[in-house]
Amino acid sequence: MPKNNQFFVFEGIDGSGKTTVSRLVSETLLTKSIPNLWHREPTDSVHGKKIREFLQGKLKLTKEEQIEVFIADRECSVNEVILPTLKDGKSIVQDRYYFSTAAYQGRDEEHAADILYKNEDKGFPEPNRVYFLDLSPEEAHERRTARNGEKEVFDVDSEQIRIYQNYLAILPESTIFVDATADLDEVVAFCVEDILKSLGVE
Repeated sequence: MPKNNQFFVFEGIDGSGKTTVSRLVSETLLTKSIPNLWHREPTDSVHGKKIREFLQGKLKLTKEEQIEVFIADRECSVNEVILPTLKDGKSIVQDRYYFSTAAYQGRDEEHAADILYKNEDKGFPEPNRVYFLDLSPEEAHERRTARNGEKEVFDVDSEQIRIYQNYLAILPESTIFVDATADLDEVVAFCVEDILKSLGVE
């Protein structure tokens, strides 16, 4: 019997396209009668709103304060959305999870690993699959410049290089690296096919 309640996480640096891809993957799965919920972190909780203020440069937080508020928001995410959805027999297709917190808030690879362990110690559920939309910091910079959106605190080339290196250090060995420079339809189709395989759906 197919197991339809699995947890799929999409990660990547800013500009890699993970929000667009994860949304399209979720929508495509629904057309194939795979019950799922698209979810993202930070959430809309009081902690998530605080995170967004920080990202927009409206609020100053130390590294430790950043980690604390991300973990508090994740507790809301896990208890109010992720676990109830999985219990309801639906899959989760998620934009960002604790790998993002480790990569973005980690001063270096060692600190990033410590943040990852801190999240794991909380007993947050492990994803069935992690998809890393792989795009070099240089290519991501070109995309972010082209879309001309509002700048955020990590929207600096040196920061994106640090984040990318942290990701490579902390992502699990089972992570599926997806070429984010490929055609969008191809990227979505590849991820959908892999998810169907994970769910045992032919």
